[in-house]
Amino acid sequence: MQNYPYNPPQQAYPQPPRYIPPAMTNEEYQTLRYQKGLRRAANGLGILMICFFALELLIALVSQFILYAHGLANDVLELDVLQMLESGMISSVVFFVTGLIYCCFRKLRFSSLFPFQKTGAKMLYRLCAVGIAFSLMSNYVVDLLNNNLGLFGIENNGGIFETGDNPNILMYFLTVAIIPAFVEEFAFRGVIMGVLRPYSEGVAIFVSSAAFALMHGNFVQLPFTFCCGLVFAYIDIKANSMLPSIIVHFLNNGLSVLSDILTSYKVISETTSNLIYGAIFVVTGVLAFLAIRGIIKEKESGWFSLKGGDDIIPFKRKMKTVCTSPFIISFAAVMLIYCVVVMVSGL
Repeated sequence: MQNYPYNPPQQAYPQPPRYIPPAMTNEEYQTLRYQKGLRRAANGLGILMICFFALELLIALVSQFILYAHGLANDVLELDVLQMLESGMISSVVFFVTGLIYCCFRKLRFSSLFPFQKTGAKMLYRLCAVGIAFSLMSNYVVDLLNNNLGLFGIENNGGIFETGDNPNILMYFLTVAIIPAFVEEFAFRGVIMGVLRPYSEGVAIFVSSAAFALMHGNFVQLPFTFCCGLVFAYIDIKANSMLPSIIVHFLNNGLSVLSDILTSYKVISETTSNLIYGAIFVVTGVLAFLAIRGIIKEKESGWFSLKGGDDIIPFKRKMKTVCTSPFIISFAAVMLIYCVVVMVSGL
């Protein structure tokens, strides 16, 4: 596999010191300065993610107030359309607009945060095959857990987007399949991963995946969205392009939307839909296996390794610096509390 150059934001690297305290060597001072820069970047991302959640909650509350104020809460058809509009607006405003403002405020280079390096058709197929197979497998596990939580007296509806019996096809596809594929990748595999990538690709993958999982606000989905986030981030880094994760994200959501639409309009039965979905899963699983086999057989250079960024401090210390940053801890705590509230209340 071709190794593409990556040009990180210039401000990610600490500048040469103008003054070194007498008690420190130049190496010690560089290490301290580098660690402070990494913590500052992590805290900035923590604030951004808290803003994501706060705005998401605020928009949802305001939209619900408007629905009740205009007497639309009991109108099933209008409510269906308005809920989908709300979902699209939340995704666009929360992830895209807020992320864009953050990038402009930090004066980050868009070419570094959002790479779209040209990827060959063969490699793009391999990356997408692995990504979609893993996503479909995660969906199966999540559905299985959700369907069996009732045995323990738990109703888990958090993070599940519901529509009426006959959803507006265009609106449903737009708000669930198309918009999230772009704006969520923009926020998590673009902004969050892009800011941390110059320090360490491993740190960037882990943090962006954890944020992606926590933002779903659902304990059942959390481990599987985290794993999907790892796969999405990894294939993007290997291609040095956001295109693979955008395609996989769109296909994953799009298949679920298509299945819901066909069953809602009685085009096919739910049993037939499950059989078709299972067949697609088997086919993509075989394609993913062949893709991985081809990668191993051809010994693609760098496929199973990640760049550590500067070696000023080791990987473990970088992870500790990020994960112990006050605003990263605050974001994780808020989202875990929210997950508990959703699980207990059945919101």
